[in-house]
Amino acid sequence: MLKRFTATHFIKVMTTGRTSPLLCGCSDQHGAPSGEFVVKLLGRPDTGGCGALFEIVASRLANHFGILVPEAAAVDVTPDFARLLSDSLPALVPAINASVGLAFATRVISPMSTWFVGRTIPEVMFAHATKIFAFDSLIQNVDRRTEKPNLFTQGDDLYIYDHENSFSFLFALSVGSKPWILEQDTYLDNHPFYSRLKSKKLELGDFRERLAMLKDDALLKIRRDIPHEWIHEHLNRIEAHLTEVREHADEFVEQVIRRLV
Repeated sequence: MLKRFTATHFIKVMTTGRTSPLLCGCSDQHGAPSGEFVVKLLGRPDTGGCGALFEIVASRLANHFGILVPEAAAVDVTPDFARLLSDSLPALVPAINASVGLAFATRVISPMSTWFVGRTIPEVMFAHATKIFAFDSLIQNVDRRTEKPNLFTQGDDLYIYDHENSFSFLFALSVGSKPWILEQDTYLDNHPFYSRLKSKKLELGDFRERLAMLKDDALLKIRRDIPHEWIHEHLNRIEAHLTEVREHADEFVEQVIRRLV
């Protein structure tokens, strides 16, 4: 079940995100302080109105594949809080005014270390990095790039975040009839792990098993976890894409490996 909170105080604008997410303190349904969350405004034009949907689906899929992501939540941006934000952030007033309602958010993880550009993959994280490359291939995430890894670590744990630009097939001028084929997916060449994994011995058995287990009931569970405010017709196409790849799990994993030969 996706937890819900209410934004109560503004801390700062996060400068690392393209969509200028906000760091906010939040409370639960009883008004008790519940910690800090990175909140993504619904009204940002960059996301085409579907950013929250893409974020929650990607987050729940990452959970399914055993990939670490910050805890997802829905945060209520009330009219009063929006007015407070507008006073503090005049440049974002149009986006703020269009963002009253439930916004996608993630709980802050601290301490953590941002994955710096060009970093080698520690041996303890190698299997996780391989799975993340396969995951980004599955959800067609064009936004995890060498210059913008969207990764952080806590100890030996490797986390991913920022998925509002996933499912890029939804906006492609032409879509291949076989989504499990990756030969034309050139964006993968700029993935932060591409050069580090290339020509290495890869183990994707666990990913393949979890992909095969992504049955209709698992997709329905994800759908039921999405607030109705975030539902969009794109969800049907996302589910169809995932189902097609699931039915060709062996071929998909082989394609991932071939991309890294």
